[in-house]
Amino acid sequence: MKTATNDLRKAYLDFFTSKGHTVVASDSLVPQNDSSLLFTGAGMNQFKEYFLGIKKDLKRAATSQKCLRTGDLDEVGCTPFHHSFFEMLGNFSFGDYFKKEAITWAWEFLTQVLSIPKERLRITVHKKDTEAFEIWHKTIGLPKEWIYLGGDKSNFWPANAPADGPNGPCGPCSEIYFDRNPELQGTPVDDSGKFAEIWNLVFTQYDRQDGGKLVPLKNKNIDTGMGLERLACVLQGKASNFEIDIFLPIHEAILKALGIESKNVPQKRLYCISDHLRAVVFSIADGVVPSNEGRGYVIRKLIRRALWQAHQLMPKQKLAKPFLFKAIPAVLLSMGDAYPELREAEENIRMVLSQEEERFLKTLEDGLRILETQLAGCAKNGIKTVSAAIIFELYDTYGFPEDLTCAILDAKGFSTDRKGFEKLMEDQRARSKEGSKMSVEIFASSGLDKIPSTIPATQFLGYEVLETKSKVLWHQVEGRRATVILDQTPFYAESGGQVGDQGIIKGKDLQLKILDTQKLDKYFLHQAEVLKGTLKDGVAVTAVVDRSLREGLLRNHTATHLLHAALRTTLGNSVRQLGSRVAPNRLRFDFSFGRSVTIEELRAIERSANDQILMNLPVQKESKSLNEAKKEGALAFFGDKYGDKVRMISIAEFSKELCGGTHCDRTGQIGMLIITGESSVASGVRRIEAVTGAEALNYVRNLQDIISGISKSLKVGAADIPARIAKLTEDLKSQKKLSAKAAANPADFKTLLENAPKAGSCRILVAMLENAGITALRDFSNRLREEGQKLVFVIATSQEEKLHVIAGLSADLQKTPLDMKVLFGRLSGPLNVNGGGRPDLVQGGAPDTGQFAPAKRSIEETIAAYLMEKGM
Repeated sequence: MKTATNDLRKAYLDFFTSKGHTVVASDSLVPQNDSSLLFTGAGMNQFKEYFLGIKKDLKRAATSQKCLRTGDLDEVGCTPFHHSFFEMLGNFSFGDYFKKEAITWAWEFLTQVLSIPKERLRITVHKKDTEAFEIWHKTIGLPKEWIYLGGDKSNFWPANAPADGPNGPCGPCSEIYFDRNPELQGTPVDDSGKFAEIWNLVFTQYDRQDGGKLVPLKNKNIDTGMGLERLACVLQGKASNFEIDIFLPIHEAILKALGIESKNVPQKRLYCISDHLRAVVFSIADGVVPSNEGRGYVIRKLIRRALWQAHQLMPKQKLAKPFLFKAIPAVLLSMGDAYPELREAEENIRMVLSQEEERFLKTLEDGLRILETQLAGCAKNGIKTVSAAIIFELYDTYGFPEDLTCAILDAKGFSTDRKGFEKLMEDQRARSKEGSKMSVEIFASSGLDKIPSTIPATQFLGYEVLETKSKVLWHQVEGRRATVILDQTPFYAESGGQVGDQGIIKGKDLQLKILDTQKLDKYFLHQAEVLKGTLKDGVAVTAVVDRSLREGLLRNHTATHLLHAALRTTLGNSVRQLGSRVAPNRLRFDFSFGRSVTIEELRAIERSANDQILMNLPVQKESKSLNEAKKEGALAFFGDKYGDKVRMISIAEFSKELCGGTHCDRTGQIGMLIITGESSVASGVRRIEAVTGAEALNYVRNLQDIISGISKSLKVGAADIPARIAKLTEDLKSQKKLSAKAAANPADFKTLLENAPKAGSCRILVAMLENAGITALRDFSNRLREEGQKLVFVIATSQEEKLHVIAGLSADLQKTPLDMKVLFGRLSGPLNVNGGGRPDLVQGGAPDTGQFAPAKRSIEETIAAYLMEKGM
């Protein structure tokens, strides 16, 4: 038997295929439709609904599941077997076979397919599981002394569940161990290191209820897990998982990228970097990007831990440039055949990772300098515990993960105030959208327990019709709000970014306004407001979708596909969809890209999408096998987990995507697409917002109204607005220069007064004194009052982001009907300022938002109108 890691994976899946199992592709590291998990951490995660009995179309399954766990990061590289990212081989039975088959097949695979001598294997079982013990002893024929008994902590899943919970499916387990060194003395249950656990067989046979009561399950399940890397390690005769074939190219690539020789390199640091790099590459390929919360924070922490380990590998020189991204090809060389999605995402992985490396390296030096300064102060004062505030500052300002800071401190002989740090983190954790809100119970209730299991799945007819004759199968009412399940429905349930349909459900003496439609497993939940009548199960109703809203959804969903294709055409195939929102009146599209999209690129994207709309191309909707669709080049970057049969949406050769949403019949129905905004959502994630159809027309009309208003204010045609604004900008710059000079130079002051425009018998001076300060502004006001002739002035300056304004009259106008308090009241609107004073002098202020310059002409016109009103 070949022992290469890729051969072992194939051998396992082939073996269980021969035993009637369906090989299911690895789920994403980001669990689909399961908010109880940050990452997929076990092979059974994607089969949750089968274990719960919700889905029943699969009885036997086998997988090689990519997994990510971060509970023991400090152990990665330090022990032979700990990883953050790893692959888990697993075979599963959902109410089909049980202990005898699971044990027999495990033994057959290990001893016959892999040719492991049975003398090298030992077994543990739960001390109360006599059934498993007897199978191992009598059916398999193992001596009793090869079978070791364990308790709830070691041989029950979840560990200690009978006493500690959680409630839900659970059961005893049997572990298979490999003898790594026959010359060494020891057992599977001691710390000798002689044996390594390679396979865990979980017999899910109980429902744990309150008080620790274990109730036998009607349908018993099998859930097994075997770490692929550990299996390869023992079969390849290596001391550590990190020495197996698939890690060697990664180690070499990392050392080459760092420019250091392998001789005398601390292995645990190199192993840690290789482990974290694999985890990061797979996570980014599955759509996770570095951020400060949830999954993104985990990936950011792994990247920064890897960079710190590299920093420690190079004590005599500074780690000045990113290096991890250079080793990505080695990960693809080792893993790309088994996981082709890695090669598809290579460009995006490189871009996201290199940018994150650059970001951290910029702050690493500053953070280390601050830490060294603090440690020097602590040492000088004999302090051995570093304050929580320092740890928090490094985390909050410089991006140092807490465990990284603690590792540095520990290496230098300092302890930390961990409790104090946790207290400072509470507010941020409370705001976290994911991490702290995640349930630790994999079998947490989904709400299905309220719906009788006898109710059949909702039949969706909304691709073909917008009205159906239906029957109420189940309902729940709270006040005037209701949730309704029908036997068949035209209402699309929110999925894949498209919002749920709205409309009405009506029957005899009954009318419901459908506010939203959601999906819960096989049921469509119609969220309704009861307008008339009383709901009853079994009544006949007519379900009608709001046609206008559905047509908006059709346009925007098809437009999203066009936008996606146009993005990839313009920016390259590294663009990957990371999310979308399709509403009746707008759409947004999140995608991977490492910089802002230029105006020229946005125009090209918009033009490309509209070209397809103008061609009025047919939008084809086909049902195909997943493999067929992928062979035809269909994209499947986002949305629900796909089954064997998928729905493919094709628009000529321009776009092919797997999608369950509703779409136009031809692209011309979209009308036109206008991009209304482009922005950053997170590191390496951009967002485009757009409108289509009538909303696009409304958007253009609003812009036309704005342009018309500007044109009217500037008293020029729309085509002349840019030139007029350019001239006004130049005039403003000249006025600012003149104002600043006049404040200090009598000759310039005289020129400023002479150039002030006339209105009736008076002159008007409106000026911004750049960087003058409030004192200089008052001095300038005094000169204007003393030396001006028939002058009304409004002058301003900005200081510390506050706008200061003085409005006044020259001395020769003080006995006229003019009242600056009245005039200032009229000016406060355009300037958004408050103030007060005397009839001849008023002073005010407000936050400076840049409002003075655009209001200059309006101020002059208001003063001129006031002078005319007063006969001046």
